Amino acid sequence: MNFKRIQWIFLFAFLLFDLIVAGSLFLQNRFTITSNAPNRQEVILKEMRADEITSVPLSNHAQSGYYIAGTRSGKNGELGQQADKLRDQSYHFNTDELASDLETGVKVDPKHPDKRLNRLVNDDHSIALGSHYKYDAQLSDRRTVVYTQQLADRDLKSPDGQIRFRVNSNHEVLGYTQTYLAGARILRPKADTISQRHAVTWLYKHNLIPNNSQVRWAELAYTKLLNTSSHNQAVYVPTWIIEVRTKNDDTVQQLRVNAFNSTIMRSTPSSVNTSSLGK
Repeated sequence: MNFKRIQWIFLFAFLLFDLIVAGSLFLQNRFTITSNAPNRQEVILKEMRADEITSVPLSNHAQSGYYIAGTRSGKNGELGQQADKLRDQSYHFNTDELASDLETGVKVDPKHPDKRLNRLVNDDHSIALGSHYKYDAQLSDRRTVVYTQQLADRDLKSPDGQIRFRVNSNHEVLGYTQTYLAGARILRPKADTISQRHAVTWLYKHNLIPNNSQVRWAELAYTKLLNTSSHNQAVYVPTWIIEVRTKNDDTVQQLRVNAFNSTIMRSTPSSVNTSSLGK
């Protein structure tokens, strides 16, 4: 066996060894990251219990969603076109919001208003585009029953896609307002989100969940991320919405966490050109 051949054998052996070591380190680091995250969350959950914070059961499973762009529809858009079918009511548009007064009040059960209103919402002559909305018990109360538009199989918890029924003291619906998000389009392929548990522990870690409080619910829905620079569009992103009640004074607040990157979301979105998101 000549010297040059021996050199090639040693070179190949060293390359193979480097690949094995690199692969082992990658798998070890990946395992460390994925295994330590749940353990860290368990520690934070114990700290929350020590601070007398109670919570609904929290899932540690990642979910998925999209970046979605859409335009709020008005009188000259899809909502206005479908409103031409409405009967037994008088309506008008305030910019891109439809406001309607029913000719006859609709009696509802205060505990289950959706039992009666579902029939109204699914009737094209009563509610325009009603099949795109679903009853939202979390946003409703005794004076306002809210239906949220569905976006990529999730609730759009935004004023840009809601029906809000007004309920009087006799449990009658006398009218409603409606907004509709039209032309929804996916900007990027589906991606994983953080888990429900991650979102709640993240808020606690940033001192946004006070001591002696209760996490009442945590739901993944679409909310507005930012406004775009063209055609009055906006971008919507999967968001963990967490409702927290302070036990001492019954104060209730809804906190929001971007489910893609854990950013704590503020109420006023910024502006951006969507061309970069579509890449």
